[in-house]
Amino acid sequence: MPALTRSAPVPPPTGAPDDETTRRTEGPLRVLLVEPESEQSHQLVLSLSGHDVDITVCVDGAEALLRVGMVRPDTLLTNAAPPEVDLETLVRVTRRAMDIPILIGVGAGDSQRAMRALSAGATACVNRPYRIPELAALLRGSLPGSETAPSSAPGGPVALRSGDLELDALGHRLFVDGQPVNLALREFGIMDFLLRHSGRVVSREELWTEVWRKPLPPVNNTIAVHIRRLRHKLGDSEAQPRFIHTVRGIGYRLDTTSAG
Repeated sequence: MPALTRSAPVPPPTGAPDDETTRRTEGPLRVLLVEPESEQSHQLVLSLSGHDVDITVCVDGAEALLRVGMVRPDTLLTNAAPPEVDLETLVRVTRRAMDIPILIGVGAGDSQRAMRALSAGATACVNRPYRIPELAALLRGSLPGSETAPSSAPGGPVALRSGDLELDALGHRLFVDGQPVNLALREFGIMDFLLRHSGRVVSREELWTEVWRKPLPPVNNTIAVHIRRLRHKLGDSEAQPRFIHTVRGIGYRLDTTSAG
């Protein structure tokens, strides 16, 4: 089994004075949340209440831009489709106003918005619906000077490396031989799972449950389609696999020991 190592995290935004950074990591984390669905925001506030997080809720992007200078949050967390102000504008204007981590909650169909947001200056993407332990660790770990790294979350380390592959979970990027590869959200989820289980066979059921978060239908070729697209992007092939090996009747195995 190839060595799976944790790379250095992508440096978070800096610029705050040292005493402010120390105070933030020791005190309640101030989060500005953009969430138009009141039930979702209410549940998130309740769920994070035990994680030393103080949340200010905004129902749309316009309110968030108004409050960001007033509340001066430690982190902005927004869904990928905020009302009133589009995501790219929200990220870009917030980034000009404050040098804080900006996290994007992404779900099915949000991959293009997420990529544009990252290009505009967003810090990272996180799966939505949110998994509270993962989100809490990511929020705390994204702060400058924080000793609580997001690698303690169930989702795994901030960055994974195996052979010539490196996956940056915070930046939502994959590198092959040091070169960035653009992945859709499902493709990224598949690579994350394969890397965290590098060297062993993972079943189609495991992949589907982890990435799609629902039972695998009896007849479904969606995984095969995504694997085919992944192989194309990685410069891989089923006939002569460099990374992703098909195990007939079971699933797939990521093997980087023979890559090169």
